[in-house]
Amino acid sequence: MDTGMHDAMAIARASYERCSAAPVFFAAFYDRFFELRPEAKLLFAETAFERQHNLLRHAIGLLLSFPGQQETEPNILTRLAERHSHRGMGIDPSHYPPFLESLIDTVKRYDPLFTMAVEQAWRVSLAPGFAYMQSRY
Repeated sequence: MDTGMHDAMAIARASYERCSAAPVFFAAFYDRFFELRPEAKLLFAETAFERQHNLLRHAIGLLLSFPGQQETEPNILTRLAERHSHRGMGIDPSHYPPFLESLIDTVKRYDPLFTMAVEQAWRVSLAPGFAYMQSRY
């Protein structure tokens, strides 16, 4: 892994720690996601959101760690990708860009140290994981 990616991951992880310390961070993310993708709310009709928030906490952690992993299968995202693919919940890959934008918007609100550099670190760090998730559909 190159130094730039390593630095971006460290910045994004520190930002994530600051954000996830806010008790309403994950609920605020879903509120924003449903604003951008109202039809996605149907996918969560039977969802226990307290549990979902814990799953999201874990998934974001995996996505932020993915660039540092070896490129072999299975990897830390294999199970998550399979669960979201057409063989699992059938999450259309078109949901990933609004998911990312919702996450960035929520990070902007809850990270008191947010800057454009922090945003870029999130985008750089998440890009490989999002590409992997979409490729596994």
